Amino acid sequence: MSFKRLLFVCMGNSCSSPMAEAIMQSLMVKTSIYWEVDSAGLRTWNTGRRPDQRCLRVLREHGLRSDHFCRQFSMDDFAYFDYVVAMDETVYKELQLWAEANRSRVDSELLLLSSFGQDGQTAFIHNLTPTCKQSIFRAAYYQIKECCKQLILLQKVDIVRYEVPSSEDNAYFDNNPAEISESIRSTGGQTTSSKMDLYYSKASHSKQHCPPASTEMNCCQEEGTRRKLCQKCGQKFLATL
Repeated sequence: MSFKRLLFVCMGNSCSSPMAEAIMQSLMVKTSIYWEVDSAGLRTWNTGRRPDQRCLRVLREHGLRSDHFCRQFSMDDFAYFDYVVAMDETVYKELQLWAEANRSRVDSELLLLSSFGQDGQTAFIHNLTPTCKQSIFRAAYYQIKECCKQLILLQKVDIVRYEVPSSEDNAYFDNNPAEISESIRSTGGQTTSSKMDLYYSKASHSKQHCPPASTEMNCCQEEGTRRKLCQKCGQKFLATL
């Protein structure tokens, strides 16, 4: 998978673009996609400041954070980033004018985030401003997140999922110590009893979206707890995030 650089751009880099930056960074960590993600604004209104408090509050509600300081977009960004993603049509049109006036300095592809809706449809994303209520910021979070998921899927990148024991898996061992010990003793230290085999089988496969290898030989590749998902399974996995 080739390394990419991605820049979200809104008008002031205080509300929607830093939210999109944090959401995309979180999705990429969960899917083991290692791209560089940043955000910027077309205006200097908030340069050097932290994002809007309502933006930061919504991110915290979802277990996310932002260390971003607002900055202004520059022509150097067109040369550095592979994708420049406009948060709304007004920003998209202005970026188009910048690009057309400086063709020799533009190496990136200009995208509109709302164009990455479900089933190829244009999505609706609230235009966040400092006058918007907290409820609008919360609604925009989900709208932006869904578009970010579709943007990832359309890049045809390899999505990797790591299988880790859940709290229920750990509870099995905590609540059945005698049974586990007996299994180990009876096999000379090897936990290979039928019950343990069944347990591990369920732990390994109950949450996988992929069909067995016997039915689809080229579906997904598994290496221990690491599973590289096919496009279909990657789509299902992203839907759960």
